[in-house]
Amino acid sequence: MYVKSKWDEIKISWSFRVKEWKFILKRISESPLAVTGIAIIFGFLIIACLAPILAPPQGPDPFIVPQDIEIATLTPNPTPPSTRHIFGTTDQQYDIYYACIWGTISAFRVGLSVIIIALLIGLVIGTLSAYYGGIIDEILMRITDIIIAFPGLLLAMVMAITFPTVLPLDITLLTLIITAIFSLTLIISKSRRKLLLAILAVFVGDLFLYIYNPIIIPLNLSKLDKVLISLALVSWPGYARLIRSEVLRVKSEDFVEAAKVAGCSTLRIIVKHIWPNTIYSLIIVSTLDIGSIVLTAAALSFLGIGAEPNFADWGQIISRSRNWISRPDLLVANYHTFLIPGIFITLFVLGWNLLGDALRDVLDPMIRRR
Repeated sequence: MYVKSKWDEIKISWSFRVKEWKFILKRISESPLAVTGIAIIFGFLIIACLAPILAPPQGPDPFIVPQDIEIATLTPNPTPPSTRHIFGTTDQQYDIYYACIWGTISAFRVGLSVIIIALLIGLVIGTLSAYYGGIIDEILMRITDIIIAFPGLLLAMVMAITFPTVLPLDITLLTLIITAIFSLTLIISKSRRKLLLAILAVFVGDLFLYIYNPIIIPLNLSKLDKVLISLALVSWPGYARLIRSEVLRVKSEDFVEAAKVAGCSTLRIIVKHIWPNTIYSLIIVSTLDIGSIVLTAAALSFLGIGAEPNFADWGQIISRSRNWISRPDLLVANYHTFLIPGIFITLFVLGWNLLGDALRDVLDPMIRRR
Protein backbone atom coordinates (compact mmCIF):
# COMPACT_ATOMS: atom_id res chain seq x y z
CA MET A 1 0.00 0.00 0.00
CA TYR A 2 1.38 3.40 -1.01
CA VAL A 3 1.66 5.92 1.84
CA LYS A 4 2.04 9.59 1.01
CA SER A 5 5.14 11.16 2.44
CA LYS A 6 5.30 14.64 3.90
CA TRP A 7 7.02 15.85 0.73
CA ASP A 8 4.17 14.49 -1.41
CA GLU A 9 1.63 16.34 0.72
CA ILE A 10 3.61 19.59 0.34
CA LYS A 11 3.77 19.15 -3.45
CA ILE A 12 0.04 18.49 -3.66
CA SER A 13 -0.68 21.52 -1.48
CA TRP A 14 1.54 23.79 -3.59
CA SER A 15 0.07 22.41 -6.81
CA PHE A 16 -3.42 23.25 -5.59
CA ARG A 17 -2.35 26.76 -4.58
CA VAL A 18 -0.68 27.37 -7.96
CA LYS A 19 -3.87 26.29 -9.75
CA GLU A 20 -5.94 28.63 -7.57
CA TRP A 21 -3.66 31.59 -8.26
CA LYS A 22 -3.69 30.85 -11.98
CA PHE A 23 -7.48 30.78 -11.89
CA ILE A 24 -7.61 34.07 -9.95
CA LEU A 25 -5.20 35.79 -12.34
CA LYS A 26 -7.15 34.46 -15.33
CA ARG A 27 -10.42 35.81 -13.94
CA ILE A 28 -8.81 39.18 -13.19
CA SER A 29 -7.40 39.44 -16.71
CA GLU A 30 -10.87 38.69 -18.14
CA SER A 31 -12.54 41.42 -16.04
CA PRO A 32 -12.53 44.89 -17.67
CA LEU A 33 -13.21 46.47 -14.27
CA ALA A 34 -10.21 44.77 -12.70
CA VAL A 35 -7.91 45.65 -15.59
CA THR A 36 -9.03 49.28 -15.53
CA GLY A 37 -8.66 49.53 -11.75
CA ILE A 38 -5.21 47.92 -11.80
CA ALA A 39 -4.12 50.19 -14.64
CA ILE A 40 -5.19 53.32 -12.73
CA ILE A 41 -3.53 52.20 -9.49
CA PHE A 42 -0.39 51.13 -11.36
CA GLY A 43 -0.27 54.55 -13.02
CA PHE A 44 -0.42 56.28 -9.63
CA LEU A 45 2.22 53.85 -8.32
CA ILE A 46 4.54 54.87 -11.16
CA ILE A 47 3.92 58.55 -10.35
CA ALA A 48 4.75 57.90 -6.68
CA CYS A 49 7.95 55.99 -7.50
CA LEU A 50 9.11 58.63 -10.01
CA ALA A 51 8.13 61.63 -7.87
CA PRO A 52 11.76 62.73 -7.23
CA ILE A 53 12.28 62.78 -11.02
CA LEU A 54 8.92 64.22 -12.07
CA ALA A 55 9.02 66.94 -9.39
CA PRO A 56 12.55 67.30 -7.97
CA PRO A 57 12.52 68.38 -4.29
CA GLN A 58 13.50 71.98 -3.64
CA GLY A 59 14.18 71.71 0.10
CA PRO A 60 15.16 69.33 2.89
CA ASP A 61 11.57 68.07 3.23
CA PRO A 62 10.29 66.90 -0.17
CA PHE A 63 6.65 66.98 1.02
CA ILE A 64 6.68 70.75 1.55
CA VAL A 65 5.22 72.37 -1.57
CA PRO A 66 7.68 74.93 -3.03
CA GLN A 67 6.66 78.56 -3.35
CA ASP A 68 7.48 80.80 -6.30
CA ILE A 69 8.76 83.82 -4.37
CA GLU A 70 9.37 85.86 -7.52
CA ILE A 71 5.70 85.80 -8.55
CA ALA A 72 4.49 85.97 -4.95
CA THR A 73 6.08 89.40 -4.56
CA LEU A 74 3.97 90.63 -7.47
CA THR A 75 0.61 89.07 -6.63
CA PRO A 76 -0.84 86.70 -3.99
CA ASN A 77 -3.60 85.57 -6.38
CA PRO A 78 -3.53 82.08 -7.96
CA THR A 79 -2.02 81.98 -11.43
CA PRO A 80 -3.36 79.75 -14.26
CA PRO A 81 -1.38 76.89 -15.83
CA SER A 82 1.68 78.02 -17.77
CA THR A 83 5.02 76.71 -19.01
CA ARG A 84 6.56 77.74 -15.69
CA HIS A 85 3.89 76.00 -13.60
CA ILE A 86 2.18 73.20 -15.53
CA PHE A 87 -0.89 72.99 -13.28
CA GLY A 88 -0.76 76.62 -12.15
CA THR A 89 -0.39 77.86 -8.58
CA THR A 90 -2.54 78.45 -5.54
CA ASP A 91 -2.63 81.65 -3.54
CA GLN A 92 0.82 82.73 -2.38
CA GLN A 93 2.15 80.92 -5.49
CA TYR A 94 2.44 77.32 -4.25
CA ASP A 95 2.97 74.92 -7.16
CA ILE A 96 -0.05 72.65 -7.75
CA TYR A 97 1.88 70.24 -10.00
CA TYR A 98 4.41 69.53 -7.26
CA ALA A 99 1.61 69.08 -4.70
CA CYS A 100 -0.26 66.62 -6.93
CA ILE A 101 2.83 64.49 -7.70
CA TRP A 102 4.07 64.21 -4.12
CA GLY A 103 0.47 64.02 -2.89
CA THR A 104 0.28 60.63 -4.61
CA ILE A 105 2.76 59.27 -2.06
CA SER A 106 0.72 60.80 0.75
CA ALA A 107 -2.45 59.16 -0.62
CA PHE A 108 -0.83 55.71 -0.73
CA ARG A 109 0.58 56.25 2.75
CA VAL A 110 -2.77 57.26 4.19
CA GLY A 111 -4.86 54.59 2.48
CA LEU A 112 -2.57 51.60 2.98
CA SER A 113 -1.41 52.49 6.51
CA VAL A 114 -4.90 53.01 7.86
CA ILE A 115 -6.28 49.87 6.21
CA ILE A 116 -3.40 47.65 7.39
CA ILE A 117 -3.65 48.84 11.01
CA ALA A 118 -7.46 48.60 11.05
CA LEU A 119 -7.36 45.16 9.42
CA LEU A 120 -4.93 43.76 11.98
CA ILE A 121 -6.93 45.08 14.92
CA GLY A 122 -10.26 43.96 13.48
CA LEU A 123 -8.91 40.55 12.45
CA VAL A 124 -7.58 39.74 15.93
CA ILE A 125 -10.57 41.06 17.88
CA GLY A 126 -13.19 39.58 15.54
CA THR A 127 -11.50 36.17 15.49
CA LEU A 128 -11.08 35.94 19.27
CA SER A 129 -14.65 37.12 19.81
CA ALA A 130 -16.20 34.55 17.46
CA TYR A 131 -13.94 31.60 18.24
CA TYR A 132 -14.12 31.69 22.04
CA GLY A 133 -17.55 33.26 22.47
CA GLY A 134 -19.02 33.68 25.93
CA ILE A 135 -17.80 36.52 28.11
CA ILE A 136 -14.92 37.33 25.74
CA ASP A 137 -17.39 37.80 22.87
CA GLU A 138 -19.61 40.02 25.01
CA ILE A 139 -16.78 42.28 26.18
CA LEU A 140 -15.13 42.69 22.77
CA MET A 141 -18.38 43.24 20.89
CA ARG A 142 -19.68 45.79 23.39
CA ILE A 143 -16.45 47.77 22.98
CA THR A 144 -16.96 47.52 19.22
CA ASP A 145 -20.57 48.70 19.52
CA ILE A 146 -19.52 51.74 21.56
CA ILE A 147 -17.11 52.88 18.83
CA ILE A 148 -19.63 52.18 16.04
CA ALA A 149 -22.26 54.23 17.90
CA PHE A 150 -20.29 57.45 17.27
CA PRO A 151 -20.30 59.10 13.83
CA GLY A 152 -17.03 58.01 12.23
CA LEU A 153 -15.96 61.33 10.74
CA LEU A 154 -16.82 63.27 13.91
CA LEU A 155 -14.95 60.80 16.11
CA ALA A 156 -11.90 60.93 13.81
CA MET A 157 -11.95 64.74 13.96
CA VAL A 158 -12.07 64.72 17.76
CA MET A 159 -9.23 62.19 18.00
CA ALA A 160 -7.07 64.04 15.48
CA ILE A 161 -7.51 67.30 17.43
CA THR A 162 -7.04 65.88 20.93
CA PHE A 163 -4.07 63.59 20.25
CA PRO A 164 -0.88 65.11 21.71
CA THR A 165 1.90 66.08 19.32
CA VAL A 166 4.45 64.27 21.49
CA LEU A 167 3.14 60.86 22.51
CA PRO A 168 5.05 59.07 25.30
CA LEU A 169 5.40 55.52 24.03
CA ASP A 170 5.84 53.21 27.02
CA ILE A 171 7.68 50.23 25.57
CA THR A 172 7.43 48.33 28.85
CA LEU A 173 3.67 48.75 29.10
CA LEU A 174 3.23 47.76 25.45
CA THR A 175 5.27 44.58 25.97
CA LEU A 176 3.30 43.90 29.13
CA ILE A 177 -0.02 44.11 27.27
CA ILE A 178 1.21 41.89 24.42
CA THR A 179 2.52 39.18 26.76
CA ALA A 180 -0.69 39.33 28.79
CA ILE A 181 -2.76 38.79 25.62
CA PHE A 182 -0.60 35.85 24.54
CA SER A 183 -0.78 34.36 28.04
CA LEU A 184 -4.57 34.69 28.15
CA THR A 185 -4.89 33.10 24.70
CA LEU A 186 -2.74 30.11 25.67
CA ILE A 187 -4.57 29.69 28.98
CA ILE A 188 -7.93 29.62 27.21
CA SER A 189 -6.71 27.25 24.50
CA LYS A 190 -5.04 24.94 27.10
CA SER A 191 -2.12 24.22 24.80
CA ARG A 192 1.65 24.63 24.61
CA ARG A 193 2.39 24.58 28.34
CA LYS A 194 6.12 25.32 27.97
CA LEU A 195 5.43 28.32 25.74
CA LEU A 196 2.85 29.55 28.25
CA LEU A 197 5.36 29.31 31.09
CA ALA A 198 7.96 31.21 29.03
CA ILE A 199 5.50 34.00 28.20
CA LEU A 200 4.36 34.22 31.81
CA ALA A 201 8.00 34.58 32.88
CA VAL A 202 8.43 37.43 30.40
CA PHE A 203 5.21 38.96 31.72
CA VAL A 204 6.45 38.88 35.32
CA GLY A 205 9.79 40.41 34.27
CA ASP A 206 8.01 43.18 32.34
CA LEU A 207 5.74 43.83 35.32
CA PHE A 208 8.70 44.44 37.64
CA LEU A 209 10.38 46.58 34.98
CA TYR A 210 7.19 48.61 34.48
CA ILE A 211 6.84 49.24 38.20
CA TYR A 212 10.44 50.19 38.97
CA ASN A 213 12.02 51.45 35.72
CA PRO A 214 9.66 51.81 32.72
CA ILE A 215 11.18 52.48 29.29
CA ILE A 216 9.44 55.49 27.75
CA ILE A 217 10.28 56.81 24.28
CA PRO A 218 8.81 60.18 23.20
CA LEU A 219 7.09 59.72 19.85
CA ASN A 220 6.75 62.89 17.78
CA LEU A 221 3.54 62.89 15.76
CA SER A 222 2.79 65.14 12.82
CA LYS A 223 -0.76 66.23 12.04
CA LEU A 224 -0.93 63.61 9.29
CA ASP A 225 0.25 60.90 11.72
CA LYS A 226 -2.57 61.83 14.09
CA VAL A 227 -5.04 61.57 11.22
CA LEU A 228 -3.72 58.10 10.36
CA ILE A 229 -4.08 56.88 13.94
CA SER A 230 -7.54 58.42 14.28
CA LEU A 231 -8.87 56.87 11.07
CA ALA A 232 -7.43 53.46 12.00
CA LEU A 233 -9.05 53.55 15.45
CA VAL A 234 -12.37 54.50 13.88
CA SER A 235 -12.24 51.96 11.04
CA TRP A 236 -11.42 48.66 12.78
CA PRO A 237 -14.89 47.90 14.29
CA GLY A 238 -16.38 47.25 10.84
CA TYR A 239 -13.68 44.68 10.08
CA ALA A 240 -14.10 43.09 13.51
CA ARG A 241 -17.84 42.66 12.90
CA LEU A 242 -17.25 41.23 9.44
CA ILE A 243 -14.57 38.71 10.45
CA ARG A 244 -16.65 37.70 13.48
CA SER A 245 -19.59 36.74 11.30
CA GLU A 246 -17.32 34.83 8.93
CA VAL A 247 -15.57 32.94 11.74
CA LEU A 248 -18.94 32.03 13.30
CA ARG A 249 -19.93 30.55 9.95
CA VAL A 250 -16.71 28.61 9.40
CA LYS A 251 -15.88 27.35 12.91
CA SER A 252 -18.80 24.90 12.87
CA GLU A 253 -17.72 23.34 9.57
CA ASP A 254 -16.60 19.71 9.48
CA PHE A 255 -12.96 20.44 8.61
CA VAL A 256 -12.59 22.64 11.72
CA GLU A 257 -14.14 19.97 13.92
CA ALA A 258 -11.83 17.40 12.35
CA ALA A 259 -8.82 19.58 13.14
CA LYS A 260 -9.94 19.84 16.77
CA VAL A 261 -10.38 16.06 17.00
CA ALA A 262 -6.94 15.58 15.45
CA GLY A 263 -5.45 17.56 18.33
CA CYS A 264 -4.46 20.71 16.45
CA SER A 265 -3.75 23.73 18.63
CA THR A 266 -6.07 26.71 18.64
CA LEU A 267 -3.49 28.87 16.89
CA ARG A 268 -3.03 26.30 14.12
CA ILE A 269 -6.79 25.92 13.64
CA ILE A 270 -7.25 29.67 13.32
CA VAL A 271 -4.26 30.29 11.05
CA LYS A 272 -4.43 27.18 8.86
CA HIS A 273 -8.16 26.47 8.65
CA ILE A 274 -10.29 29.45 9.67
CA TRP A 275 -8.46 32.49 8.28
CA PRO A 276 -7.86 31.06 4.77
CA ASN A 277 -11.63 30.53 4.47
CA THR A 278 -12.67 33.92 5.88
CA ILE A 279 -10.00 36.41 4.82
CA TYR A 280 -11.27 37.01 1.28
CA SER A 281 -14.26 39.06 2.39
CA LEU A 282 -11.92 41.29 4.41
CA ILE A 283 -9.63 41.77 1.39
CA ILE A 284 -12.57 42.80 -0.78
CA VAL A 285 -14.02 45.25 1.75
CA SER A 286 -10.63 46.73 2.63
CA THR A 287 -9.84 47.32 -1.05
CA LEU A 288 -13.10 49.21 -1.42
CA ASP A 289 -12.41 51.16 1.78
CA ILE A 290 -9.01 52.49 0.69
CA GLY A 291 -10.72 55.03 -1.53
CA SER A 292 -13.10 56.18 1.21
CA ILE A 293 -10.19 56.48 3.66
CA VAL A 294 -8.33 58.75 1.25
CA LEU A 295 -11.49 60.82 0.77
CA THR A 296 -11.96 61.15 4.53
CA ALA A 297 -8.32 62.17 5.02
CA ALA A 298 -8.70 64.75 2.23
CA ALA A 299 -11.84 66.08 3.91
CA LEU A 300 -10.00 66.46 7.21
CA SER A 301 -7.15 68.26 5.45
CA PHE A 302 -9.68 70.52 3.73
CA LEU A 303 -11.10 71.43 7.15
CA GLY A 304 -7.60 72.20 8.46
CA ILE A 305 -7.42 69.15 10.73
CA GLY A 306 -5.34 66.91 8.48
CA ALA A 307 -1.93 67.56 6.98
CA GLU A 308 0.20 70.56 7.90
CA PRO A 309 -0.11 73.78 5.86
CA ASN A 310 1.71 73.65 2.52
CA PHE A 311 2.08 69.86 2.81
CA ALA A 312 1.86 67.85 -0.40
CA ASP A 313 -1.64 66.55 0.17
CA TRP A 314 -4.56 66.72 -2.26
CA GLY A 315 -7.09 67.81 0.36
CA GLN A 316 -4.68 70.42 1.71
CA ILE A 317 -4.10 71.92 -1.75
CA ILE A 318 -7.84 72.09 -2.47
CA SER A 319 -8.43 73.88 0.84
CA ARG A 320 -6.28 76.76 -0.42
CA SER A 321 -8.86 77.42 -3.15
CA ARG A 322 -11.74 78.20 -0.77
CA ASN A 323 -11.24 81.95 -0.79
CA TRP A 324 -10.85 82.14 -4.57
CA ILE A 325 -14.01 80.40 -5.82
CA SER A 326 -16.68 82.28 -3.87
CA ARG A 327 -18.08 84.03 -6.98
CA PRO A 328 -18.79 82.70 -10.50
CA ASP A 329 -16.09 84.87 -12.07
CA LEU A 330 -13.52 83.73 -9.50
CA LEU A 331 -14.63 80.12 -9.96
CA VAL A 332 -13.94 80.27 -13.70
CA ALA A 333 -10.64 82.11 -13.29
CA ASN A 334 -9.28 79.79 -10.60
CA TYR A 335 -10.73 76.46 -11.74
CA HIS A 336 -7.30 74.84 -11.67
CA THR A 337 -6.92 75.26 -7.90
CA PHE A 338 -9.61 72.68 -7.14
CA LEU A 339 -10.27 70.85 -10.43
CA ILE A 340 -6.80 69.36 -11.02
CA PRO A 341 -6.24 67.96 -7.49
CA GLY A 342 -9.90 66.91 -7.51
CA ILE A 343 -9.25 64.84 -10.65
CA PHE A 344 -6.32 63.15 -8.92
CA ILE A 345 -8.54 62.24 -5.94
CA THR A 346 -11.35 61.03 -8.19
CA LEU A 347 -9.12 58.78 -10.30
CA PHE A 348 -7.31 57.37 -7.26
CA VAL A 349 -10.57 56.48 -5.50
CA LEU A 350 -12.10 55.16 -8.75
CA GLY A 351 -9.15 52.83 -9.31
CA TRP A 352 -9.48 51.21 -5.88
CA ASN A 353 -13.28 50.98 -6.16
CA LEU A 354 -13.06 49.26 -9.57
CA LEU A 355 -10.43 46.85 -8.26
CA GLY A 356 -12.45 46.05 -5.13
CA ASP A 357 -15.62 45.43 -7.11
CA ALA A 358 -13.75 43.12 -9.47
CA LEU A 359 -12.06 41.26 -6.61
CA ARG A 360 -15.47 40.58 -5.13
CA ASP A 361 -16.45 38.70 -8.29
CA VAL A 362 -13.10 36.89 -8.44
CA LEU A 363 -12.62 35.94 -4.77
CA ASP A 364 -16.20 35.41 -3.58
CA PRO A 365 -16.51 31.61 -3.26
CA MET A 366 -20.27 31.78 -3.92
CA ILE A 367 -19.96 33.26 -7.45
CA ARG A 368 -16.32 32.90 -8.53
CA ARG A 369 -16.80 29.58 -10.35
CA ARG A 370 -19.90 30.65 -12.29
